[in-house]
Amino acid sequence: MRVLVVGGAGSGKSAYAERLACSLSAARTYVATMESRSPEARSRIARHQRQRAGLGFQTLECPMSLAEALPEDVVHGVALLEDVGNLVANTLFLHDGSMQDPSKALELIKCEFASFCHGYEHVVVVGNQVGSSKTPSGNETLAWVRVVGALCCWLAAQFDVVVEVTTGIPLVVKGRLP
Repeated sequence: MRVLVVGGAGSGKSAYAERLACSLSAARTYVATMESRSPEARSRIARHQRQRAGLGFQTLECPMSLAEALPEDVVHGVALLEDVGNLVANTLFLHDGSMQDPSKALELIKCEFASFCHGYEHVVVVGNQVGSSKTPSGNETLAWVRVVGALCCWLAAQFDVVVEVTTGIPLVVKGRLP
């Protein structure tokens, strides 16, 4: 089963995705995409680590490439990928400060997702609810919003289940959970 969990910042989507992943398999892989480049990022990473402590996740740090998260053996339990927004930012914005062509970044991530999903029995992906508020100013931020939005739409079309989490309340908008 492939599940996309979307919601705004602070909506409870990460905690919900973790509970869902725990219900799907005892073999759990947490695919972390955030790079710890700032005090705020380190704080968020620490909060997520505390949140999933004791839940039996093996953590893989994969800020740039989902290929690093492919199991070496046969199809493996459940993978929880946290989150689409960070993966897009890490792919779109290069370490030298330049920005990759947004359409190339989107295609690269789509290709990686196709391989990544075949490596696990279940995949839960945390996405970002973007584009529902004021359009951001600045070409780089707008490019990020567009790529995240396009990727989440593509994942929603590919995946079995889509869940939107608002104020901690999940609403299944596509498919059916077991």
